[in-house]
Amino acid sequence: MAVLKRIKASTLMETLVATVLIVVIFMISSMLMNNLFSNSLKGRDDQTEEQLNQLVYAYGHGSLGLPYYEEMGDWVFSVTTQNQNGTETARFEATHRVSKKTIGKSVVHAD
Repeated sequence: MAVLKRIKASTLMETLVATVLIVVIFMISSMLMNNLFSNSLKGRDDQTEEQLNQLVYAYGHGSLGLPYYEEMGDWVFSVTTQNQNGTETARFEATHRVSKKTIGKSVVHAD
């Protein structure tokens, strides 16, 4: 006759605790991954920065008519100037229509 070894089984309470721990760890990791992914999508302003740099370049070489206004996708670009004490300051701004996020640069041009 074969000798059977008894294996100690876990109780229902131990099984529930282990299941709850696994579910909690899964929830925390999925929320963390969702947050990282959404932040990586929201933070993409590369094209906007590139367009602002192109406008600064065009202004520096005198090929940009002022005041300037342009729309590109959800972004609105504007270039304005101010004269103070003989110095001309150009303000380059890009504003997102939905989030109202503003990216700006200033260029001082002394005559």
